[in-house]
Amino acid sequence: MTTIMLVELLVILLILASYILGQRYHFFRQLLLALYVVTMSVYIIWRLGWTLPHDNVINMIAGGVLAIAEIGGFVLSLVFYRIFWRKFTRPKVNLNVFQGKYPTIDIFIATYNESSEILRRSIVAAKIAHYPHGEKVNIYVGDDGDRPEVAALAKELAVHYVTRATHEHAKAGNLNNMLSLSHGDLIVTMDADMVMRQDFLEKTIGYFHEPKMGFIQTPQTFFNQDPYQFNLFAGKRIGNDQDFFMRRIEAQKDAFNAVMYVGSNAVFKRQAIESINGFTTGVITEDMATGMFLQAKGWQSGFINENLASGLAPETFGDLIKQRDRWARGNIQVAKKWNPWRIKGLTFMQKLLYVDGIHYWFSGIYKTIFLIAPVFFLLFGIYSLKTDLGQILIFWVPSFLASMLAFNLVAEKKQTTLLSNVYEVATAPFMAFAVFNELFLKSKKGFAVTRKGVNSDASYYNWGTSWPIIFLLILSAISFIRGLAFVTHYWESSVPIESIYINLYWLLYNLVGLILATYVSNERPRLRQSERFSAPQHIRVTLPDYDTVSGTILDWNESGARIQLEMQEMNSTNLGTGVMVINHVDINFKKVWQKKDNNRVLIGVTFDNLSDKAYAYILSQTYAKSSYCLTEQQYNNRIWYLFVIWWLDVLKQRKAHTREDK
Repeated sequence: MTTIMLVELLVILLILASYILGQRYHFFRQLLLALYVVTMSVYIIWRLGWTLPHDNVINMIAGGVLAIAEIGGFVLSLVFYRIFWRKFTRPKVNLNVFQGKYPTIDIFIATYNESSEILRRSIVAAKIAHYPHGEKVNIYVGDDGDRPEVAALAKELAVHYVTRATHEHAKAGNLNNMLSLSHGDLIVTMDADMVMRQDFLEKTIGYFHEPKMGFIQTPQTFFNQDPYQFNLFAGKRIGNDQDFFMRRIEAQKDAFNAVMYVGSNAVFKRQAIESINGFTTGVITEDMATGMFLQAKGWQSGFINENLASGLAPETFGDLIKQRDRWARGNIQVAKKWNPWRIKGLTFMQKLLYVDGIHYWFSGIYKTIFLIAPVFFLLFGIYSLKTDLGQILIFWVPSFLASMLAFNLVAEKKQTTLLSNVYEVATAPFMAFAVFNELFLKSKKGFAVTRKGVNSDASYYNWGTSWPIIFLLILSAISFIRGLAFVTHYWESSVPIESIYINLYWLLYNLVGLILATYVSNERPRLRQSERFSAPQHIRVTLPDYDTVSGTILDWNESGARIQLEMQEMNSTNLGTGVMVINHVDINFKKVWQKKDNNRVLIGVTFDNLSDKAYAYILSQTYAKSSYCLTEQQYNNRIWYLFVIWWLDVLKQRKAHTREDK
């Protein structure tokens, strides 16, 4: 045993050293990935050979189910780390390669129920996108909602308005309808809430100088905070839960010509789309299937890992769940209708990565099993594994440590193991049901559009999205208390004490994820109609009762701004109209509040009767700002910060109540 423990200690030290050195040297990153595969393989062999219960049928079933979940997770991780074995970065290609002979471009904006305000942003951003010959760009608004106000907006902005008599195949049918009515060499697909940056076309079109380039995908990024960031008060500390897939996984899939089309922020060669008879229909994730069939036809795909278009993340956790439910069911539909293993033309790695993308949605089932296994043991005495603490330390600890550090290393701060656990726990029951429902119950649910631009002036708790998590949390808490009662001998138990310790640690890990997951359903008020953008730009302001004064925009959007004036006092409280001038653009406003801060006057304004020129300028400095002008926020993604934030918030509230009492 001493020799075994010594070997384990050396392995752990090697894992730790590889993690530290892997942050600088790629060889050690690969060594850590190899150590993970070795230690996890040893663990799986040990689990299957020596820990499966066999004393009764119920324990055998529970043990088998848990082992299947662990093997499924290991298979997912093998594919995951295969794509991260070598870091891939696509070389940049600019528009100069066309030597003045630029292709024509059709921009498709698909809409169903988005507001005119959201659509206006997307359309105007497309109109002001930089391209050497603007006359070669045509914009099509495909309105499956047949709304007069959208038709009027399209006419006002001088873009093509497209409807259809029937609305079969949802978004894919909408795109195909626009495809049949347009003639551009290249096609840009944009969701209605996505706003392309001014350099979107400059950064993507050059790649189509390669004759076999079928499509270019750029990441989906977001202006607003997703429900995890917003409801957990963590917008400055954790990133959007899609960042890791959009910025890291997609970039690595590019090495295998297996980039996944994600439905928006992409450019297609018309010839490529027509070679597969248009955007794929018959499933609710037409984007994934379309990209797969293009690659099977021999077309190349590419990923440009730059923030070239941004949109709105779901504002509520309920909307996020509906979105993920659609993605999960859509992937199962693709697997049932077009098994990637049977599609001719795909390489082995392409097939593997598409199957892995489908398999990923089963992780909701795996996570649910991991959540209930220790509960079954401590509440009902149902064994999922039979072992002792010593063997857990020998076989499980190295594999878990290697798994956690390897993930954190390749994620490059886009995500962490503990944060990923919270994301998975929060959605696990819903994803498990979605997959089971689509596989066995023949779900008839169709394409559901994710709501965008949702605002609320009151907080509420969404019991519909929280009850499965609360149920698991209560069971886990009861199990944890019962386990503590066993180890303190408050209650007698025939269960080996070491098994109780193992399950107590397991439950403690689960409880952290469950507690945070329950809090995600606490929907906070979202008062602003539009996101605000920092913009330290100098302006000249004309106010009622004052001559023109200098000022600085602190933050703004198309609706209004917060401005710091170069003056120490403002006697007038007149809330009348005014004008601010920035870069020779006049912007009319109405002052709605004023206050003094650090010996400067701050005013809040709402914009009034914006001219087309003013609106376009504001958009160019906010939503559509070129990517080279952006400073992307860095997140530490550390879970323990969230608990610190909550504690400080509690103390702050207590102090406020104390002042009120006095």
